[in-house]
Amino acid sequence: MEKEQNHRQNVDEMQKAANEYKEKSYKYDAFISYRHVEPDQSIAKQVHQLIETFKAPKEFYQNGKRPTFRVFRDREELAARDLSASIEEALATSRYLIVICSKRTPLSEWCQREIETFKSLHGEERIIPVLIEGEPDEAFPLPLKEMKKDDGHEILAADIRPDDIFKTDFLGYENLQQSDKPKLKELTKKSLDILKTEKYRIMATVLGCSFGDLKQRDKERKNKRILTVSTLSGAVFLIFGLFMANAYQKAELARQEAVQSNASILMKRSKDFTKEGDFIKAVLVAKEAMKSIKPDMKYYDTLKAEEDTIFNSMIYHSGASTLTSISTKNIFTYMDVSKDEKYVAYGFDNNYTAIASVDNGEVLKILPGHTQQVKVVRFSNDNRYLASFSFDNTCIIYDVETGEEMAKIETEGVPMLVRFSEDDSKLTLITFNNNTSTNFYLYDTANWQQTGGFVIDSLIKNADIKSDASEAIIITNPDSDDQITRRSLTDGSIIEVIPSLTVNTVEPGVIKNKQYKTAAYSADGESILLNTQNDLIKITYDNRELFHQEISINFNDPKVIYESENGDKIAIKSNNTVYILDGKTGETINKIYIQDLKYYTYNSNTNTVVGFSENGNYSVWKDGAITDSNLNYGGILPIEYIFLKDGSKVLASSHDSQTIKIIDLKSRISSDSIYARIVSNSNDSSKMLLFDGNDVFISDDDGKTSKKIPFNNNITYGIAATFKDQKISNDGRYYTVVGIDKDTPDKKPTLSIYDIENDTINNIYINAIDSILSFSNDSKQIFVLDAVEGLNVYSTDSFEKVKNYSDIKESSGNIKLSEDSKIFVINKYSGISSIYNLETGEHIEDIPGEVLYVENGAGEIRAKGIQNNTAFTWSSKTGLKSWEMDEACSQTPLSLKDVNLYNANADILLMIRNNDTERKCYVVDFSTGRLKMALNSTLKEYAVNGHISSDGKMIAVDQNYYADYDFNAGKNKQYIESTVYKILNEEEVANEIDSILSGRILTEDEKIQIGLTTK
Repeated sequence: MEKEQNHRQNVDEMQKAANEYKEKSYKYDAFISYRHVEPDQSIAKQVHQLIETFKAPKEFYQNGKRPTFRVFRDREELAARDLSASIEEALATSRYLIVICSKRTPLSEWCQREIETFKSLHGEERIIPVLIEGEPDEAFPLPLKEMKKDDGHEILAADIRPDDIFKTDFLGYENLQQSDKPKLKELTKKSLDILKTEKYRIMATVLGCSFGDLKQRDKERKNKRILTVSTLSGAVFLIFGLFMANAYQKAELARQEAVQSNASILMKRSKDFTKEGDFIKAVLVAKEAMKSIKPDMKYYDTLKAEEDTIFNSMIYHSGASTLTSISTKNIFTYMDVSKDEKYVAYGFDNNYTAIASVDNGEVLKILPGHTQQVKVVRFSNDNRYLASFSFDNTCIIYDVETGEEMAKIETEGVPMLVRFSEDDSKLTLITFNNNTSTNFYLYDTANWQQTGGFVIDSLIKNADIKSDASEAIIITNPDSDDQITRRSLTDGSIIEVIPSLTVNTVEPGVIKNKQYKTAAYSADGESILLNTQNDLIKITYDNRELFHQEISINFNDPKVIYESENGDKIAIKSNNTVYILDGKTGETINKIYIQDLKYYTYNSNTNTVVGFSENGNYSVWKDGAITDSNLNYGGILPIEYIFLKDGSKVLASSHDSQTIKIIDLKSRISSDSIYARIVSNSNDSSKMLLFDGNDVFISDDDGKTSKKIPFNNNITYGIAATFKDQKISNDGRYYTVVGIDKDTPDKKPTLSIYDIENDTINNIYINAIDSILSFSNDSKQIFVLDAVEGLNVYSTDSFEKVKNYSDIKESSGNIKLSEDSKIFVINKYSGISSIYNLETGEHIEDIPGEVLYVENGAGEIRAKGIQNNTAFTWSSKTGLKSWEMDEACSQTPLSLKDVNLYNANADILLMIRNNDTERKCYVVDFSTGRLKMALNSTLKEYAVNGHISSDGKMIAVDQNYYADYDFNAGKNKQYIESTVYKILNEEEVANEIDSILSGRILTEDEKIQIGLTTK
C-alpha cells in the first residue's frame, strides 16, 4: 500500500518547504482526534509528545531559533469553558488534524464531527490518518473514507500496526481491553516502537517536505552530533559509557517510583474526597494523579483501575448524591441562586462576595469591596445584578457578568434582608439597629437613590415584601394589638392591621394573642399565608378567610413552609411529618412521615421532598413514595436549602461548617426503574421473574416490559421472603414454585410447574420444602435437589422423573450448570462447591468457595467463582488459580443471604451483600478483581436481589420498599422499586465525566490545599 502523501512536486526543496511553513502561523501545529480507549489514547499521547519534542531541520529556524511545535489533545488543553466551543476553537487554529484510526473510531460521533469541522475549515488535504488497527475501510470514519488521492487510493500518512494484528487469532483491541490487558499492553508497545520511524512520515506531512528527505536530515543531524561528541569525548565515553547507562537506568527507575508514589498519594486523597461526598474534586485529583503516569510504568494498571473506580463512583448512583462542596469560610452567610439557576452567590471569607457555578461548584468570581463579612445576597430577577449586604453597613450592587461595582448603599444596623421587586425597578433592605429597632429602606434601581423607608421601634419577628415592593407584611410582639400589619414601603404607613388569633390562658376569663411565626404574601398574588404554632391560615387581601388548618409546627425550625410558584400547593412541616396541601382549599393532598425529621425542602414541579434527619442522613420522596433512604450527607447538618426548579439539584448550606453542598438528584446512568422486586433470573439471564407486591410477572427485555403470570392454585407459599423457591426457564415457558399442598392430610411439599404458553399447571410431590431448583439450559428438564433422595431430574414435557442421582445430596445452596447441562455444580452453604459430571455421575472436584460460572468443552471443564474477597478460576486440567479482589469489596460483612452473579460476555461480577446492618452492591471486573463501582440499596425489609442483562450492558438491583396504610382503600399501599443501571464503557464514562465537570478545573487554592503546589 502506498503510504506517502505527495504534498510537493519536488521533495528535495527543503528550503522551499520551510518558507511555505513560515508563511502562516497557527496556534497549534496539530490537533489529535482519538477515542478514549486503549491503545488509542496511549498512542495519541505518544504522538503528542513526539511532535512537541521533534527537532526540525535548520531551514525551519526563525531568527536562529529552533521552532517549537504545539499540539492540541483534548485531555490536556481544555480550559474551563464549554467543551464544544473549546474544540471548535482548537480546530480552527490547528495546522493539521491527526486522526488515530482503529476499528472503534468509526463508532465515535465525536471524532466524526471533529473531522467534518476541520475539513470545512481547512480542507481535507491537511488531515493525517494514523492507522493502528484494521484496514482503512474498517478503521476510517466516513469523512476519511471519502478522501482519495489523485490516483484514487486511500490517503494514509502513517501505519503503526504491529504484525500480530494480522494473525487470524487476533480478536481486536476491544476484546483485548476486556479480556487480556497484558497482551494489549504488549501490542501497544510494539505500535509505539513502529511510531519511532513513522514519526518522520507524520512530521514530513506537517512540514510539507518528503519523508525520505526529513528522515535523512534527522539521521545526518544525529550522526553529526555523535561524531562531534565522539571526537571530543571518545575516551570518556569508553571509560564511563557503561557506568552512565546503568546510572541513568537507575535514576529513571527511581524517578518513575517517585512519580507513581506521588500518584498513589493523590489517589488516596481522591478517595477521601469521595467519602466526603465531593465527587468533582475527587475526579479532578484523580486526573492530576494520572497526568504523569504512562502505560509502561510498573503500577499503571493499579492506578488506572483506581481512577476508573473513582470515575464510576461519581456517576453510578440511583438518584441522590452529593456532587461537590463549596467552602464559604463565612459562618454567617446566606446564599442565593440566580433566576436562570446558573449561579450561586454567597459571602466569602472575611470581606468578599463569591459567585460559583451551580453545575459544578467552580468559583467563577470573587468580588471585593466590603470591609466585613457578607451576610445576605440577592440576584435581580433579570440576573443582571447581585446585591451583597454586609456587616460593614453597606450593600454593594455588582454587575453579575463583569463583576463591576455598580453602586454602594450605606445603611445602619445588622443586615437582615435584601430583595428586588419582581420587575427589578426597586430594591428593599431591612436591618436591625442596636437590638432596639428595625429599619426598612426602599431604593430606585435606575439610580440607586432612596425613595422610601421607615423605622419600627422594636425588633420585628418576621417580615415579607410584596412582589411589586409596594408594601411589607410585618410581625411584631404578640402582646401588641397590631401584631401583624401591612405597611407601605414608601413611608411605613399602616395599610391594614390583621386581627390576631386568641387563645384562653390558665386564668379564667383571660385571653391572649397567639404568637405568629410567619406572615407571607402568597405566590398566587392574591392572598396571605399566616402561621402560628398550631394554625395555618390563608386569607385574601380584604381579610376574607380561604382556609384554616390546625397543624402544629416547631417555632425553632428555620423554615417550615414552602409554596409552589403559583401558590397551588403548600408544603408544611409538622414535627416528623410533611403535609402537602391544596393551595386553594388547604385540604391534604399527601403526607409524608420521616423519622427524626429535622429540616426539609420541597419542589412542587417534581412533587419531591428531601428530608434531613437528626443523624445527618437524608432521604428523598417523590409523589409521596420514598426513592432514596438514609443517604449519607457527610458533614454538619445544613439549615438552608435551595431546590432548583427542574428538580435536578438541591443546594444545602451548613453555616457551622461554612460549606455549601450541591446534591445531585439526577441519576446519570440509570434507566427507567422497575417497579417490582427481582424474584429470580433464568440461567442465561434472558428472563426475569418480578413481584410487585401482589402478582408475579415475567420479563424478557430486562424489566422494560413484563407480563403477569396468572398462576392460581391452592399452594401456600413457604419461605417466600427470599424467593429462592421460584424459577423461570430460559425459554420463558415454564415457571416453577415450591409450596405446601393444603389439600393433602400431611401438607406435602409440592413443586408446581406452570406452563405459561398453554396456561396449565402440573404439581409434583417432592421431599422437602427447601429443595434446591434449577431448569436445564434447554428448558426440557428441571433439577430438584434435596438431602433425602438426592438429585431428581424431571421432564417438563411429561413431568415424569427421568433420572435420579442418589449420591448427590444437599439441602441448601444453589445450582450452576454448564451450557450443555452436563456439568452440575452445587454451591453449598458450608462454603464448598461440588462439581459433578451428570453423564457419568462422577464427582469431579470440591472447590472452596462459590462457583458462579461453569463451561464444558474440548475435554476440559472450567469454572469461575469467588471465595470471600478472592476470585478464582478452576480447570480440570490446570487446577485452581486465585487472586485478591479490591480491598473495598471486603468492607461490608458477608452473610448467608448474599447474592453473587457473573456475566461471561462482559466479564463482570455483581456481589450483593445482604447482612442485617448494611446492604451494598459491588460491581467488579472479574479478571482483575478491580472494583468498578459500589451501589447502595435502602432495603431492610427483604434480601436484595439483582440482575445482569445477557449482553452485560445493564444491571438491575432491588432498591426501595415503602409501605403506607391507605385509609380510603383500607389496606397497605406498597411502593417497590428496582433500579436499573447502564454499564458504560471507558469512553462513555469519560464523556459523562466531562459533561458533569463542564470544564471545571482545580483552582490554585485547591491545588495548595491538596498539596499539588505551594504558595
